[in-house]
Amino acid sequence: MTSSSLVRARFFTTAHQIVGEVETGLKPLSDLLNDKSQSFLVLFDVEVFQFYRQEVQTRAPVAYLAKENLSFVLVPLRETRAPDRSRYTVHQYQAVAIVPRFEVHGKFVGPHRLDWRTFSPAAFDSFLVLTEARAVSAEIPEIVLDSEAILVNRARLECLCLTE
Repeated sequence: MTSSSLVRARFFTTAHQIVGEVETGLKPLSDLLNDKSQSFLVLFDVEVFQFYRQEVQTRAPVAYLAKENLSFVLVPLRETRAPDRSRYTVHQYQAVAIVPRFEVHGKFVGPHRLDWRTFSPAAFDSFLVLTEARAVSAEIPEIVLDSEAILVNRARLECLCLTE
């Protein structure tokens, strides 16, 4: 492994924050999360925190992370794949993605016109990309997590709000 392909990210489930490094090769982390052929990510140099606590509960050199149980992931912008810019995906929206325990705010690139009869979040990748993003705890609003990008697990969405 080369250090240039190891990406450190913060992964959030409903009960834990898991911090670790992922071997991404030449792909951004968003591609690995959206890869339906792999159910788990292998993490290195892992620290596990209980929700809302600052002390490390568990340290491990290697861990296997079930992608389906993730609510969202904080990543640098370079670890996202930019949406294809075509006549169908050219407009930027303000988005609020509600997942268990958090509201995730950010910018979302989507179709030029949102028509509720033809537009559906079901057509998105498994992990939506929100840029210039912020996750706010629904239980303790003083807990705010800012990131260049947040990858939101579509399967964990409770609600997605898009505004111009």
